[in-house]
Amino acid sequence: QEVNAALESRCSKVRAIHKPVDQLRLHHELAHKPDLVVLTNFDWTLLGDGLIRSVNNLKAEELLRPQATVLPAAARVWMMAVQVLPDTGVPIDSTPVERLLWAPTLRKVDLDSPHFRRTIRPLTAPTVAFAFDFRAGSPPIKPERVALDLPVVEDGRANGVVFWFEMPLGAAGLISNAPMAAMPAGARHLSLGQALQYLQPVPVSAGAQLPLHASHNRTRILFSMVEPDGRPAPLAHPRRGLVLGEQLRTLQDAALNRPLAAAVRKALFRLPANKPALVLHVGAGIGTQSVVAAQARPDVADYVVACEKSATLIDVAERVAQLNSVGDRISFLQKDCRNLKAHEDMPHKADVLVLECLDTALLSEGILHYVQHLRGTFTAEHAAIIPAAAVIKGMLVELRSGEVHGVDMTMADAYRWSKDARPVHLRDGEYTQLSDVFDIFVFDFASSALEQQVENLEIVISRDGIVSALVFWFDLILDEDIIVSTSPFVPPEQELAFGQGLVYLQPAETRVKRGATLPLLAAHNSLEMMFTIEEDKLTRKGSDCELLPHTRFDPRWEGARVNLDDQWKKIIQGLGANPKDAAQLQEGVMRFAAQSAAFGIDTRVAERCALTFLTD
Repeated sequence: QEVNAALESRCSKVRAIHKPVDQLRLHHELAHKPDLVVLTNFDWTLLGDGLIRSVNNLKAEELLRPQATVLPAAARVWMMAVQVLPDTGVPIDSTPVERLLWAPTLRKVDLDSPHFRRTIRPLTAPTVAFAFDFRAGSPPIKPERVALDLPVVEDGRANGVVFWFEMPLGAAGLISNAPMAAMPAGARHLSLGQALQYLQPVPVSAGAQLPLHASHNRTRILFSMVEPDGRPAPLAHPRRGLVLGEQLRTLQDAALNRPLAAAVRKALFRLPANKPALVLHVGAGIGTQSVVAAQARPDVADYVVACEKSATLIDVAERVAQLNSVGDRISFLQKDCRNLKAHEDMPHKADVLVLECLDTALLSEGILHYVQHLRGTFTAEHAAIIPAAAVIKGMLVELRSGEVHGVDMTMADAYRWSKDARPVHLRDGEYTQLSDVFDIFVFDFASSALEQQVENLEIVISRDGIVSALVFWFDLILDEDIIVSTSPFVPPEQELAFGQGLVYLQPAETRVKRGATLPLLAAHNSLEMMFTIEEDKLTRKGSDCELLPHTRFDPRWEGARVNLDDQWKKIIQGLGANPKDAAQLQEGVMRFAAQSAAFGIDTRVAERCALTFLTD
């Protein structure tokens, strides 16, 4: 409301109404029927932000003039059947990973990225599924079901559908979130990504037709296979063991798996060929590196002990090992590695320790705690530790809304703020770099200790601007030759799925001049990192570094977030004592996840909530 008030004060012709569109009334919120309606409540699924509901409500309340212009005036949905591959980037058979290819929600993908180009194979030619007319004179949009016959162009196993949309904007042309290979000529590309829905796998052959049913209920588009009698195939039985989209992408990250596999093989080949080695794999996931280690020296009786806390992932890992004929060389343990028992779980100390407990912030999964517990007690004196070391790096950036088509949107930055570090994938044009890259923390996993570390840094400013945030990432040193990085400057094909961490610096944004130094306090407690501007030192910098007076964030916004977190924790605690309530809540959460737009819930939030009840 404050942002809207600020906009109103700058333009007397603007009136901001803080109400859902279905509560608008003529002669109350609206003085008269509008001549132009601009619809921006669409997402990568088209319908997930309530686009059709908004149009229908305007028509139901007779709020549109017959001659009113509606932008966009229409939308067309394109789709194609695809095979989502279980490929991990390493030459092993990972077919059991298909068990993880499901979700109660639509998944966001980007067919122009190297990862999804590798893991998603188009099997049919793009086909129009739906056409929506939003014009003022058109009738309200009703739920619809259509039968489709898709021309198959590649042999494979159809286990998903990818769809996107295009919308005309009158004289401004066409906008679309299609992959570049399917972009209409002259259209403007929306960097929203496309939507993926998983299906029950079915084999297809080039030249044949794949029959599908497509339907929508005005808030979600749904595709289903067809029974031999022409009816839509029933939905699959309820499943458990949900893995989030970003988790699955990390497990299949070829940019990490390939160098990691090379480092594991290299460490094993350095060991004596006449002595079997023991490999301890922590955070084994779907067992990719465990299988790599077991296969590395087929003529030596090497053995792998793999620890993974997720029952779902352990089940898949065991199947992958059996399929690759190394099941007898690997012992999979569903436990925290700090609960390992010498002699019972491990015949002797490990010669190679592989740690895959990583995340965007490097430390949050507990890598320092694990290596501290295992080093020496469960590893041999000169054991290879992979990764061997890591360096946290960062840079200061300006990240502001600024002017958008001549409108000052600076106040909206208060709603960009986040208390915690946010994972991002920075792209050129999204930020302005205000400092050179600098080292923050260095970790040698052969000697690192569990202790708090504090660094007082003086960061040299390389150009005039406003410091909004710190972007940090890590270089992961697997061994003396192999290094991977989550840096935003690596080529796209080398990008790791983790991305970078983004921290909005407190206490406020800071106007800086080239050549000045910004005092930055960086600290970690072995699990979390914290960054803040040292305000007491900043006051001595004069006009070269000045804190801006506007509010860094809306305290009510932050208060609402904290309140919701507290309520959710209380709900989860209460469910432990009442299984009946837990079952009812689980059913409700599944409905929210499957039809998040109908309840006004963000798709990603709904899926994370579902994870609470579907994980093992």
